[in-house]
Amino acid sequence: MQTTPQPAAFTINRRKLAAGIAVTLASGALSLQASRVDAQDIQTRVQILHAASDADKIEVHINDSEVLDEFEYGDISDWIDLDPGTARVTITADRLGFNYVILDAVYPVPAGNDYYVVITDALLLGGAFDQSSVPGDGARVQVTHASVDIPPVTIVATGQVIDLGTGLAFARSSESAPLPAGTYDFEVTLADSGESLLTKTGVVIEGGASYQLVFVGVPDDDDHPLDIITLETALSVDS
Repeated sequence: MQTTPQPAAFTINRRKLAAGIAVTLASGALSLQASRVDAQDIQTRVQILHAASDADKIEVHINDSEVLDEFEYGDISDWIDLDPGTARVTITADRLGFNYVILDAVYPVPAGNDYYVVITDALLLGGAFDQSSVPGDGARVQVTHASVDIPPVTIVATGQVIDLGTGLAFARSSESAPLPAGTYDFEVTLADSGESLLTKTGVVIEGGASYQLVFVGVPDDDDHPLDIITLETALSVDS
């Protein structure tokens, strides 16, 4: 079985987050192959999710241009166009007066992909949506574990009883899987004990879309509850 590319991981020291410690690229750059056409002729873009419970409002800059301001926990950005090549991502704490840097990293951006970035308490996770087509009116689904306080989990789509990730540890993504269009409940359990952590009900999966389901939150925290947040883009159209 082909190994799924894992999210890019940029280390953030969560103990020193409030102190404004700058961090750098740790591993796993966005590494899908660039398309064999002029990079300027194809769209390259990114969507960002704030899932860092230790951080309040933040600002996000890409290549020294501010793209997000007063970005809060649980917020999902609109699509942001990227220039292929390299991207410098700088995240600052949004404070009155001095906005100190909590992340500053540079990584490559191959052209022609839709990317996602998840800001967590410990890592900045990123990857490319799998937009490869699926048979019929189906969708493509991938799960990312972004809750630093939770050990490995198993995630199942009930109704079809499709295992989307077994023993999925923090900062890891499952393999991309086709899923028929429909409405699903997603159950998250601890991989070692089977204890139920979360049942997310009534999630609509539409045909022709690629989904990144991001497991986030902190146990027993009403302000940052365990949840599955859905990021979405379109599948490629076969020519």
